[in-house]
Amino acid sequence: MSNAASNQMNVWEQKYHDIVALYGLADELLATVEHAVDPTAQLALVEPLVEAIGDSSDMLTDEYIALCEGNPSRTKSAKSRVEGSLRKVYVAMSEFKTRARDAKNAAHAVVKKIKLQLEQVIANFVEMIVLSFDRIMQKQDVEELKTRHANIALMLYGAGKSPGQTT
Repeated sequence: MSNAASNQMNVWEQKYHDIVALYGLADELLATVEHAVDPTAQLALVEPLVEAIGDSSDMLTDEYIALCEGNPSRTKSAKSRVEGSLRKVYVAMSEFKTRARDAKNAAHAVVKKIKLQLEQVIANFVEMIVLSFDRIMQKQDVEELKTRHANIALMLYGAGKSPGQTT
């Protein structure tokens, strides 16, 4: 294997690990149940988000592998599948925030980590396919994403589109 091919494989592997890291964050979210004053209530609070992360991470890893393999038949469907998977987690995070009234709940810190990790995953997918951010997240989330990922901000600026629209 050439040095360039080896470097590309390392990049793809790191980006794959960015997706897989979501599983670890889901486990971290579940760990908040053990230390909660009311473990049953905490489980009810975090379980929908944990499930959304698990389901979405499965789909995202499958789509990422297919995109790396260069399977043209999967490229067309990848956009909607990736957007749907990401949207599922963003909706679950939004619902979590609505239900989580205690600002001291340890799960809030983990949800912030999940959001940052999702942004990295999005940045990785944007290099492979065009995503419509307005189908994935709310406008405030798009603005935060642009702030933290200059390449996405440049892409949106270069496309001459309003925030949240990339197609």
